[in-house]
Amino acid sequence: MAGQTTRLITGLKSGADDRDASPLYSLRNTCRVVAMPKLVASVDIATKLTGVEKVPALVEATISAQAYSRTSFELWKNVAHVVVSDEARLKAAHDVLNLQVADAAKEISRMENSQIKTAIDGATDVAGSDWGDTTKNPYNDIGGVMDTIEGGGYPVDTIAADPLVWMDFFSNPFVRGTAGGAQMPTTKIFAVPGLPGVTGISDTQLTSTSCFVISKAAPALMLGEGPTESARYRDEPKGYDAFIIRSWIQPKLVIAGAIRELTGVHA
Repeated sequence: MAGQTTRLITGLKSGADDRDASPLYSLRNTCRVVAMPKLVASVDIATKLTGVEKVPALVEATISAQAYSRTSFELWKNVAHVVVSDEARLKAAHDVLNLQVADAAKEISRMENSQIKTAIDGATDVAGSDWGDTTKNPYNDIGGVMDTIEGGGYPVDTIAADPLVWMDFFSNPFVRGTAGGAQMPTTKIFAVPGLPGVTGISDTQLTSTSCFVISKAAPALMLGEGPTESARYRDEPKGYDAFIIRSWIQPKLVIAGAIRELTGVHA
C-alpha cells in the first residue's frame, strides 16, 4: 500500500466516523459490555450468595460459599473495507469516499448487532400466547418468566423484541388499561409500562415471533469489546483512495438462567 496512512485506535464503536450508526442498532443494550484490550480473556461469573435468616444469639451462622464459573473469550474481527477509484471520484457529484466511510461504520454496527442476536437466540424457550389476541394478557406471560428468572436470584431489567411484537403489546387492551395514558415510546429504548424498572428494546433483527426477558444485571449476556481501528489510505500506483475499519468483539450468553425466550407472542 503506497501513500500516507492515518490510523486511529479507539474504544468506541468505529470512532468518530460512526456518529450516526449507533442509533440504528440497539442490542448491545441487552449486554454487559466488558472492555478487553487483549483478544483473549477470561471472566469469572459468581453464583448467587445465600445468607442465613433469623440466626439465634450465640449461634454461628453457616458459611455462605459463593462459587465461580469461568467464561473464556477469544474475540473475532469484523471488517469493512471500501475503495473509491480516481475515475469514480472525479466523475461523482458528491464526496463518494465520505459517504462510503459512513456506510462502513454502519456495517460494523450491523454485524455486531447480528452477532448479539445469535447469542440471544441461545436462550431457553418458554411458550407464550399471541399478544395480538385481545383475550390474551401479555403480563401473564412476562410475569411467569420473571418469576422463574428472579426466583433464581437474577433481577429482570430488560425486555427485547421485534417491533411487530411491541405493536401487539402496546395495542393489547390489557396493556392499554395498565398504561392509563402513559406516553407511547418515541425511541427504540424505553420504559415498559406496568413493569417498573424494566427497559424495553425494539430491534428488527430479533425473531419476529419472540420476546426476550433478560437480566442484564446478572449478566445474562456479555459483550467482550476489544479495540476498534480505522484507517484512511491512498494507493498511488493503482489510483484509489480507501478506508478500512476493524472491530474485535465477541458476544456470549454467560448465565443461561438469567434469560428466557417467550415464543409465539406474535402470529
